[in-house]
Amino acid sequence: MIVAYAATFAYLLVTPVLPDVGGTSDTNTLVSNIPTMLLLAACVLVWLPARDEPFVLALLALGGGLLAAGATEAGSIPVADLTKALFAATLGMWLAWALDEPAVVVAVPLFVAGIDIASVSGGPSELLARDSSRTGEFLSLYLPAWGGGRAGVLGLADLIFLAFFAASAWRFGLRRRVTGAALMLALPATVVIGVELDVAVPVLPVLAAALLLPNLDLLPAMLERADKG
Repeated sequence: MIVAYAATFAYLLVTPVLPDVGGTSDTNTLVSNIPTMLLLAACVLVWLPARDEPFVLALLALGGGLLAAGATEAGSIPVADLTKALFAATLGMWLAWALDEPAVVVAVPLFVAGIDIASVSGGPSELLARDSSRTGEFLSLYLPAWGGGRAGVLGLADLIFLAFFAASAWRFGLRRRVTGAALMLALPATVVIGVELDVAVPVLPVLAAALLLPNLDLLPAMLERADKG
């Protein structure tokens, strides 16, 4: 846990002073964003052992949220991104504990994926990416680029649902290793797809697919057990 956060903080600190990768801006975006997203995903997933500790999760979410708000106000991107990852991880896993119903494992991913697809083009997602208000700043994680500047933006909600999906998979006996790996790779996958196709790729549908597709054969039995229970 400490290793994941220390590694992420160190990378966020050194990223602006790393050399800009020659060639195209797309190449620099890939080189900058893929490690950042993998590290942020790791900062979320390391909290899975605490998924059934609601009091601890609630305290950490409160503390992480306050620290994130302060770091955002101070303009410290490394500290803000790190504390937002803590806030998102613990809040998402607390929500998974509170919504302890097998049907939620299927319904929530499909619902949020549909909303994200509908909003990504000219809707709330695009507006949020351009929102410079304090609320918009808090709801976004800014990804630094090699050589300085900004390589991209990740929504705070994306990390919250990453935590929610992972904790739900663990709680209801879905395939842990493959699901965890798929969820972790989902974030950088959106960057690669976006660069290759030159389109804005919503993150939540990719996260939903990473949760549901590796477990399609297990979902009917899970739902059936819930109905009998």
